[in-house]
Parts: sequence; C-alpha cells; structure tokens
Amino acid sequence: MRRQHFGAAIVFAILSIAFTWPLAPNLDRAVADPGDPLINIWILDWDWWATLHQPLSLFHANVFHPARYTLALSENLYGVAVLLFPLRALGVGPVAAYNAAMLAGFAFCGFAAYLLGFRLTRSFAAGMAAGVFYAFVPFRFVHLSHVQHVWGGWLPLLLVALLAYHERPSWKRGWLLAAVFVMNGLTNIHYLLFGALALAVTAALLIPRAHWRPLMVTMFVAVLALLPFLYPYTQVGMQRTAEEVLRYSAMPADWLPDVGRASARLSGGRAEARPTSSTDPERRLDPGLLAYLVCALALFVRSRARVGLGLLWIAIGFMGSLGLHFVFHEFLFGAVPGFRAIRAPSRWAVIAYIGMAILIALFTATLRRFGWLVPAAFAVALWSAPVRWFLLDPQTPPVYEWLAKQKVSAIVELPMDTLSSEYEYMLHATAHHQRMVNGVSGFSPPLRDELSRLQHTDAFLDKAPVELVIVHSDRYGGEPAVQMRDWVHRELERGRLRYVARFDAKTGADWVFSTRGGKGPRPHDLNVFLYGGPTCIQSVAGALLFPPGGHPYRGRAELYGWAFSPHGIARVDFWFENRRVRYPARLTPLNDRRCPGPPAVRFERVFPSRPGDVRETTDVQVEVTDRRGQTAVFESRWISWE
Repeated sequence: MRRQHFGAAIVFAILSIAFTWPLAPNLDRAVADPGDPLINIWILDWDWWATLHQPLSLFHANVFHPARYTLALSENLYGVAVLLFPLRALGVGPVAAYNAAMLAGFAFCGFAAYLLGFRLTRSFAAGMAAGVFYAFVPFRFVHLSHVQHVWGGWLPLLLVALLAYHERPSWKRGWLLAAVFVMNGLTNIHYLLFGALALAVTAALLIPRAHWRPLMVTMFVAVLALLPFLYPYTQVGMQRTAEEVLRYSAMPADWLPDVGRASARLSGGRAEARPTSSTDPERRLDPGLLAYLVCALALFVRSRARVGLGLLWIAIGFMGSLGLHFVFHEFLFGAVPGFRAIRAPSRWAVIAYIGMAILIALFTATLRRFGWLVPAAFAVALWSAPVRWFLLDPQTPPVYEWLAKQKVSAIVELPMDTLSSEYEYMLHATAHHQRMVNGVSGFSPPLRDELSRLQHTDAFLDKAPVELVIVHSDRYGGEPAVQMRDWVHRELERGRLRYVARFDAKTGADWVFSTRGGKGPRPHDLNVFLYGGPTCIQSVAGALLFPPGGHPYRGRAELYGWAFSPHGIARVDFWFENRRVRYPARLTPLNDRRCPGPPAVRFERVFPSRPGDVRETTDVQVEVTDRRGQTAVFESRWISWE
C-alpha cells in the first residue's frame, strides 16, 4: 500500500509539471498575471521574513503604513509559507518559492483526493481518477492567480481524517483530524469556513454520540491554535456589501457545460493563465461533461452510503455557490461571523468538486481491470497545457537593492495607483522589507487612499508619515510628468524634500528624496530632469514600444522598440511562447546624441504571418544584450494572431 501511495505522489508531481507547462522552466519569473500573484508572492515572503525578525508582529506587515494588522487585509497564507521555509533557507527567491508552491499545490490536491478515493474503494485506479479530476478541474486554472485556491488538498484530507475516525474512533485519529483542520485554516480562510461547515454536517451524520468526546476536545484545541491567526481579521473589520457578493454569486446556469470551450480545447485551443469571457471567471464552475457523465453513472453503484456522502458534499457546495441567490449562503452571510467578508460565494464549488471526486472514485472502482481508463480519460479531457504565463523581470531594480541596506522609518513610492504600480511595489518589497505607505488589497486603509488622491499636491507631505519619497520617473508621461516635476521642484525649494540618490531604471531614473534635513545640494542631472531634460542611463535600458499588451494581429505583425547601453548594444531578441521560441531583431542606430556613448538603437522584427512555432495566443518578451555581455529583459506582453 505504501508503495502505491508513493507511486501516486510521484505521478501527481509529474502531472502538475505537465499541466502547468511551461511553469517549471520559468520558476523565477512566471506568474498568472501581474496582479494578485504579486500580492501572494509578497505575503509568502513576508510570512518568512516576519517569522525570523518579528514573529509576534506577523500581522503588522510593512504595507499600508501606518495602519495595523495589514496582513489581515488579505489571506495570510501561513500554512503554505511554512512549508516553503526550507526552500527559503536554502536561498530560493520569493518568486521561485511561490511557483514551487503552485506546483506543489496541484500535486497535493491530486494526492489528497487520491487518498480519499482510495480509502472509500481500496482501488488505486479509483483514487487516481478522483485525484486527476480534483487537481485539474477547470476551477483550479481559473484561480491560477490565487495560490490559496490551488492549495485545496487539505479539504479532501479533512474528509479522509474524519472517515478514519469514524472507522476506529481514537484520540490519535482525533488529533490527526485537528492537525489537518489547523493546516486548512492556515492555508485558506475561505476553505476554513467552507470546510468547517461541511465537516460538521458530515460528522453529525456519521459519528455516533458516544464517540464525540475526543472529537470535540481535539477540535476545540484546533480552534484555539487558529485564534492568533483569526483575531487580526476581527480588528480590520472587513465586510462585503450585498451588491458585491451578489455579483459573485453563481446562478445554476454557471454550472452548465460550456460546449464551445470544450470544442476549443479538443481542437487545440490553449489555456490562458487568467481566462476572459463575458461571464466572470469567478463564476466559471463547469467541471466538464465527462465529470457529469461519470457522476451520473455512479448513482447506480450499490454502496448507497458512500454515494450519499458524495451527494451530500455536492449539495453543500452547489447551494453555497449560489450565494445570495439562495437561502443557504444568504443565512450564513447575515448570521455567521466571517462569512460577511467573503466576496465570492461561487468558491463554495470546491466542496462540490470533492463530492464529485467521491462519485468518480466509486464508479471507477466498479470497472475493475479497466478502471485505469477513467483517470486517463480525465487527464485528456482536462488537459490545458501549455499555459500562457506572464513573465516578470527576474532582476531586482538597483533602487531596491540600495533600499534594503538603509534604516528608515517608512517610505512612499510615486506614482501611486498607476496601472500595476502598487502590485509591483509589493513585489519589490520582498527585496527591502521597509515599511511603506503603498499597497493593494481588496480593502485599504483610508489614509492610504487619501494620500493617493493628494499625490503631487502641497498637502501630500503634510499627511504622509514617511522618511523617504521614491519617484519612479519612467512611470510618468504627459501632463502627470509635468505635475510631478513641478511638485518635486516646489518641495525642494521649500526644503521639505532633500535629494538623496538616483538610480537607473529601464527608461528613466528612480529618484530618492528625504523628508528630513532641509535643503541640500542638487546634482546637475537632477536639475536637467526637473526641467524636462533627458535622463542618461549607465546601464542597459529601453522599451518595447509596439505592440501594446493584448494587441491582436491579423496576418502581418510588426514589433519594435528602442534600447541603449553606454557600452553599445550587441543583440536584441524577441522571445515568444514563454521563452521557448526566439527570433533575433534587426538593429538600426538612432540619431540621438543626448547622452554620451554609442547611440541608442531601434530594434524591430516584421512577420509576414504568424510563425509556425508560435501559437495564436502567445506572449512576447524582449531581451537586450550589450557589448559587455550585460542583459536586461523588458516586461512581458500578451498578444494574439487572428
């Protein structure tokens, strides 16, 4: 049996790499999109850093300064982070550790559901069928931006532990159930609430009253263990409005099979890391036609009690997913603490998928020698690789390397709330861990929002409780750039800002100013910058000017941009398909002598039609190499050929 379990674990590890390909070769740079994944990378890193440096103040995180309990404005993910501590201790970086968690989360979901199916049927094939379905159900890929929903393995393990206790009640098995309950709660607050309710209903039906004492004691201790991680959430007072929750409440039609999407998959369509459609992805709950077919066949299995268990969890998950469209979640939203903070009741679907995994396992077990066909069929039906990932720049900007060595009370980075600025500031906070006003979450403190409105006004520094102001000039353009330079000039003249340092950025400079110390000397390049002059860069710089993100090509495609290095540009490459396909660019010197050294170059590539080794929906990333061998990559863009 142990050999079977070990083999299953290996298979799910391999399948996780295959289903998320090409994530594995891009661990240090791939994310589902430049939004929520960057928050989760920051959370996992903060859990690690705070555990080492300020364990008693874990929830007083370094974002949204000076607010308290700021980690509680998001999932704390501590149950995932603690498992990554060995990797971090070995020097694995925040992004690579996060992606290791993504791969492990898929594998864990599969293995946990396998254990559930195996316990119910004693069939290896049945367990594998349940695991393949539960690990790679489309819901999991809709939530690629949310590592906590990829880590859904504790929920089926809760049921495994409860069934083990039902089979032979003992204190040991009660403590095992409590341990799984704690890890589920530390991993995902949604799953803590959903799992606790589903587990309580199941236990009430399964466990005789005479055997409740060990279960009650151990679960009480589990709740006590979770209280330090739950108390901060009571202090920030997160509550969703009924209108917001209603938007993310599923309708029965959201569970219906999407035949069009199934046809696209069978015809070779590719998976998106963050799908888009007229229906909100949060409400894309269809588990696939094959799942419905197998579950329907399972209704004829003779083991009525086990079929009933599967149907119970399906019913709980389905009713919960309807949110405020049905009395079940409507009651919880109004009467039970914690449920009012849940934005998307549609995520109850994960409970239903566990019930479906049970039915899938029960049917597969009846096939005996041919049972292996079911997990194989699910692997084919759910196959979604290659996934189109968004690739980050793996290099830390110099300003953050410098900031990591400073001792300051707090910082603010400008501009605030420009495109994905706050997400990127949180990502780079993993390099310096300084307290900062910036941040982004489903909720934010009033002062932070007020400062965003006041930026570039005379009242900004009166309100901002910071010691350093970092201005990213390459994030400005047009009138906002003029307003920013005028504001910096005024505050320098008044002595409320003092120049500290300047660092190269991709297309400009990062300027650091102190709010303490009064007037000081200004370097020549600062004066040039304040009057709108060029910023000369001493490292590899440039930008991809065209295409913009999401651009659709029709046949002929032109890509171009510019690059500069004081040592001259040796080559520029266009990388497609998450750095699996490379095409060199043609270089043309530009007549731009504003900065010393070799001229900047225009790089371009024209494709008469879509290359055969590039898919219709793809990504492009530019990599520049100068004549000293230094390289730089520019931001990833998603494009398509129609």
